[in-house]
Amino acid sequence: MKKAYIQIKLPLKKDIKERLDVMMELGEIPSLEERADGLYILDTWKHRHRLRSCLGTAFPDEALTELGLEEKDWNREWIEGFQPLPITENVWITPPWHVDRVPDGNTTIIINPGNAFGTGTHESTRLALECMTRLVRAGDIVWDLGCGSGILSIAAIKLGALHVCAMDNDPEIHTNMSENIELNKVNGINMEIGDVLLMNDFNCDLAVINIQKHIILPLLERFSIAKETPKHVILAGLLNEHRQEIESALKKQAYDVIEVRQLNNWIAIAAVKRSSNEK
Repeated sequence: MKKAYIQIKLPLKKDIKERLDVMMELGEIPSLEERADGLYILDTWKHRHRLRSCLGTAFPDEALTELGLEEKDWNREWIEGFQPLPITENVWITPPWHVDRVPDGNTTIIINPGNAFGTGTHESTRLALECMTRLVRAGDIVWDLGCGSGILSIAAIKLGALHVCAMDNDPEIHTNMSENIELNKVNGINMEIGDVLLMNDFNCDLAVINIQKHIILPLLERFSIAKETPKHVILAGLLNEHRQEIESALKKQAYDVIEVRQLNNWIAIAAVKRSSNEK
């Protein structure tokens, strides 16, 4: 059996969930799913040694249940477990095998997760989507930084954006994101593999940045030397305990917070750039 993924299960305990949330924000684990019988972390098989070491160090006294999954086993799990999900009253996320279960008249974003682990089920993605439904306007130019499966890029186009520039530093997302773009039959998304911390121009109507705090903070600092900065930003992938630090960083870059949304320990912050005549 050729394994494609490693899945590690931990007990469903509040303190473990909170620690895993922090690890998720820091980029130490790529995914986290809460089920009735436990907490599940999934990674690609080639990264299994790093994941085992990371979780073993963080939870030396907890029993870790490990399972190697073939590609077909992973697909079967998603077929059984990934159900259509309403983000707002009229915006839904669904896997391709359940499109017919989304009520008529809704904006439907079809996502086959592949290796990118971006399905809209994680709090940070859901919060970013909720903010986007309020901020994306017809004809907008949007940057999606840390695009993963492409879920936020596709959502931006379906919400009316004219063009999306999507960037991620992981070349493995290319195939999956391309597939999701095709599934949704959308145009206007330009995908690029690169380091967001090397960017020097952020000229757009809205930048959606769903990464982690240790990337978001230096990225905001880079706005000081950028040719242009976004008119609006949505920051996600953040824990509530870091809200004040992020809001201070936004204020330093002349942004005013217009919305903070929270789900469990996670938050998303939307902000608008102050005009040049505002202090």
